[in-house]
Amino acid sequence: MSCVYLLAADKPLPLVNCREFRTKTVRNVQIGMETGFKLELHSYYWNSVDELGYPMKHYRYELSLEADERDLANLKQYLAEHLSPGETVELWHIWVGDYSRPIRCHGTLSEFDMDTVRQFLDTEQICLTVAI
Repeated sequence: MSCVYLLAADKPLPLVNCREFRTKTVRNVQIGMETGFKLELHSYYWNSVDELGYPMKHYRYELSLEADERDLANLKQYLAEHLSPGETVELWHIWVGDYSRPIRCHGTLSEFDMDTVRQFLDTEQICLTVAI
């Protein structure tokens, strides 16, 4: 099984790359890597995601996101700039090959905070619907 993070929308959205070099400490060792918020075309697991049969919006993008205030700010700014009030977007964290039903949560962009990001990243089968 493979983990997939997706952003799904009703309309095409522009790709974005806000990745940056960051240093993390893992088990007392500092590791530097390029990480952060990014949206790219969903291609690698397209067929596997379709086979799951989840009711997902048509336009899908692979999402990179960390539990980091900068990523949260970049995601919220991106959604506010490219979607209109009343529109919704879905954030999916799923495992291809796992046919268990994802938890579905709903909220508004103004409610989207670090706790929401952590919930999204830590819950293995989840769809967050965010209303702009």
